[in-house]
Parts: sequence; structure tokens; C-alpha cells
Amino acid sequence: MKINGKKAGGSAENSVKTSGNKDKIKKAGDTPGLSKKAGGSSRVKMLESISRGAKVVKLKSDIEQNAYTVDAGKVAEKMIVKAIRDSIYSKKSNH
Repeated sequence: MKINGKKAGGSAENSVKTSGNKDKIKKAGDTPGLSKKAGGSSRVKMLESISRGAKVVKLKSDIEQNAYTVDAGKVAEKMIVKAIRDSIYSKKSNH
């Protein structure tokens, strides 16, 4: 197994020091933290949360002002799709 391009356990230089000077536990340049991918993922989740919050605020406002309307066609379509999906899955689980 390789860690940072080097074999794990290959040399004492790469290992964590536990004796001697306790202030120098880590090798210089080793810093804990999230990878760029992980950091990006948390930013996406935060933006989704903000977006969802904005939708909720608008929805509440529309309901309070009696401006909220339901698209009956979309509701019916989703009900039909869900019924078909449920029917397919229930048939698969019965076999």
C-alpha cells in the first residue's frame, strides 16, 4: 500500500514519532483537513440547504397570501408514476 507515493511502513522518516520531543509528532507539511472533493461536497450541501430554505420561505409566503396554486396535472402524473412503480416492485417481491 502506498501513502503519498511512498510505501507504508517503509522508513522511520514516514512514521509518527512517539518518543523524544513530543512537540514534533508530525512530519513537517502534514496537516489534517478535508480533501478538496470533501470540501466541495460540503459546499454543495450548504448551497442545497440554502436553496431549500429559500423555497420553503417562498412557499410559506405564497400560502399566507393565498397565491399558492397546485398544478393538478403534475400531481396526477406523479400519482400515476408512483402507482405504476409500486405495482412493478410489488410484483417483483412476490416472485
